[in-house]
Amino acid sequence: MPELHGRALIESRFGRLGKGLDAVVINDAEYDLDTLLARMDLKLEDTWPIDIVVVSENLYCVRYYDGQDQRVVAHEFDGEFRFVHETRGHIAEWIGDDAYYEWISSAAFRCPLVPGDDF
Repeated sequence: MPELHGRALIESRFGRLGKGLDAVVINDAEYDLDTLLARMDLKLEDTWPIDIVVVSENLYCVRYYDGQDQRVVAHEFDGEFRFVHETRGHIAEWIGDDAYYEWISSAAFRCPLVPGDDF
């Protein structure tokens, strides 16, 4: 049996993307997606929350899109917010190669080496 990667691994382990929870209770405190990402130092300018999955009694997964890496991230952690494991899948695995390349080609790109030039 072939080893699963990216989207196949993320969705086989945690379910379809976006079908998880918007909030979760951990150690008697409720965390919504934004609060959970902030609590874990994962709330950055280029990240977008997707969902939360309760994996088992003391194991959780928060899924988010990492815009800098252009990947969906499944970040597993325990009830003490300690990192357990991370799985990443390129966004093209969800939206398709054609849509991905169309999206990338339509975005203005500023070259840091040539001030003022957009490509």
